[in-house]
Amino acid sequence: MFCTNRLTRLFDPTLAAVAALPHRVCSSRFRTTSHADPQRGGMPKDVKRSSTYHSSVALQLVHSPLAAGRYTFLTRRRVVIVVRAAKNVRTDAGGNGLEEDLDARSMEDTIPRAEGNFNDGLDEEVYRIGVHNVDRDLKILEDEEEPKMTAASPLRMETTTASSTAQPRLPRPTSNSSSKRSAVALTMTENEDAFDPVIVSAGVVAIAIVGFLAFQKKTVKRHVDAGSPDSLQLGCPPENGFSASRIGGAGSYFSSSSRRGPDEDLPVGNISFEGLPIITDDASFSTPSPREIHGEFKRQLRDMMSEMRRYNTVDLHGRNLGDNGLAYISEALAFNDVATCIDLSANGIGEAGVFAICEALKSNSALEMLSLASNNLQDAGAVALANYLQSDSSINTLNLNSCGISDTGAIAIAEMLKKNTSLVGLELNNNNIDYEGTCAIAEALSENATLTTLSISGNYMGGLGASALAKGLVKNKGLKGLIINGNDIGNIGVEALCKAISARETKLTNLDMGNNGIGHESGEYIAAYIKTDKELASLNLYMNELCDLGAIAVCNALRQNTAIQILDIGGNNILQAGAESLGDALKVNISLRTLEIGYNPIGPKGGAALADALKFHSKLTTLRMGWCKITKEGARHIADAMKYNEHVTTLDLRGNELGDEGCAAIAQSLGMVNENLTSLDLGYNEIKDNGAFVLAQAIKNNADASITSISLNNNYITKFGEVALTEAVELVQELNSGRDLYIQL
Repeated sequence: MFCTNRLTRLFDPTLAAVAALPHRVCSSRFRTTSHADPQRGGMPKDVKRSSTYHSSVALQLVHSPLAAGRYTFLTRRRVVIVVRAAKNVRTDAGGNGLEEDLDARSMEDTIPRAEGNFNDGLDEEVYRIGVHNVDRDLKILEDEEEPKMTAASPLRMETTTASSTAQPRLPRPTSNSSSKRSAVALTMTENEDAFDPVIVSAGVVAIAIVGFLAFQKKTVKRHVDAGSPDSLQLGCPPENGFSASRIGGAGSYFSSSSRRGPDEDLPVGNISFEGLPIITDDASFSTPSPREIHGEFKRQLRDMMSEMRRYNTVDLHGRNLGDNGLAYISEALAFNDVATCIDLSANGIGEAGVFAICEALKSNSALEMLSLASNNLQDAGAVALANYLQSDSSINTLNLNSCGISDTGAIAIAEMLKKNTSLVGLELNNNNIDYEGTCAIAEALSENATLTTLSISGNYMGGLGASALAKGLVKNKGLKGLIINGNDIGNIGVEALCKAISARETKLTNLDMGNNGIGHESGEYIAAYIKTDKELASLNLYMNELCDLGAIAVCNALRQNTAIQILDIGGNNILQAGAESLGDALKVNISLRTLEIGYNPIGPKGGAALADALKFHSKLTTLRMGWCKITKEGARHIADAMKYNEHVTTLDLRGNELGDEGCAAIAQSLGMVNENLTSLDLGYNEIKDNGAFVLAQAIKNNADASITSISLNNNYITKFGEVALTEAVELVQELNSGRDLYIQL
């Protein structure tokens, strides 16, 4: 059941068209309360339940906003006000004798009395006569000045005669405060004035919607008849609220079934907030309409165009441009010889926006890098862009990550790669490319000789797709970077790829096969490839299942390959044996600069093996050993190694159960030597105040150290430890004003 309180919450009081008028017929719609707040329209506790408690007076005080101190029932535009409406009618009619029909003064005095004291009875008969007179006068005024009355749209109060059939009760809303309340239904006597707020509420809201639809339809028709260009860009919602132009009309994104006349039903789903899918009555989804170019948005677009004409690198990421906005600023790309890199990612760009930018790029020969990542290009947009890039000779780097591209779009991009000779970097991560799309790209790679980096992570390549890609790579002579992370290629795909890239004439410098379900069986294939590729600089095997067997095979190959500088084997369930093998490899391989071995439970002995290799390694600058369970024993070995190593700048020891003793060991190494360490992460290590005190003292002792960042987040440090660390930082900055030290707690 709709009630005044609920409608007041659901609608803006200045726009709602519902009135809670004090008539006896409404008494069957109100709830009794035992703890109501008078300021919220409820009955006070001390009200006696007299015979008039369920009368229209009680109803008015329970539900009407009058009890909150207003003289209007809900709105000022479309709801009749008992006292003020009489005055307005008198003024609007030019004083045509209406003053004698209604004593507004007496009614104006009566209402505050009822509002101020709930026990004072309101003369119901006087009030009813006043309402009846206003209704009569409004009827006369409506007949005489129908256009004005239609524009003003006053709510007429109709009277009904009670029938012998009892009116069915409407279901009332349930809430925590009203679930135990009872509903009181009173029957109406014959020849008594009746007024149902539910019916009137629904009627007024319907009239308002129909009027709005009629006005909008008329406006749209006028635009179409006039041939206005704006008629093709209707349906664009404002930044806040609903879009008026989405409801029917030309140029909208709705099906014909959703374009209804003012006298037909309008599904609620046809009105949508910006950015949400529009649900029509056939349960289909359509793309939200683009933003209109006007006001503040137009000013922002002009500023973006100015940036594009002034700077080499322009970042327009996440500006909510949409197709219309991109079409507007694409003018600045035409004949632009300044901007060489533009980021248009996360802007809600679709096929229409791609067409606009491609048209502008036909007159541009300076742009080299273009990012359209995280847009809604889909296959249609990818096809449009690929068709243009077939003849483009300036763009060399293209980012199409997270654009909803599937096999159809991938096939079009593959055809482009066969003809394009300028593109050297292509990113297609996190799309929906499956086996067919992978096969098309593999075939294109066999013919393309200019593409050097292909990133196709987070798709659905699978083992079969990886095998097809391997065949294309054998004939390819240009590709040096291959990123296929998260494609579930498995052992089958790894075997095919490793054999193919080992046989290539052009060797890879960057290979990423992380998160692909690779087991320990693939360790031998990877090791065989590492031995043959003396140009490989970065190898990523993160989050697979190599275990100790696979790790040992890879580490043995590292002894023969001194080109690898970045190795990521984190999250491979490597234990102590694998860590010891890696430590032995590091003693021979002195070219490694970054090592990620985190998320492997190597334990204290595994940590000791790595620390022993770390002591005299002359190139390693970044060591990440988070969540390796080295405990305080392993921390002592790492701390001892840091006393000798002069090259490590970043040390990550998160989640290793160091405690205060492990923290103290690391702090001791900081206080004594090590002038190169700049970043230390000790988060999630169960460090308490004692560890914080030791670390603070170490910072004070080595005020001239180069460390700039220490992370201690998610430990057990209280205010006492925080104060000690804060004092240490202040002392360091006081002694060395040029040093910037940040401690994250």
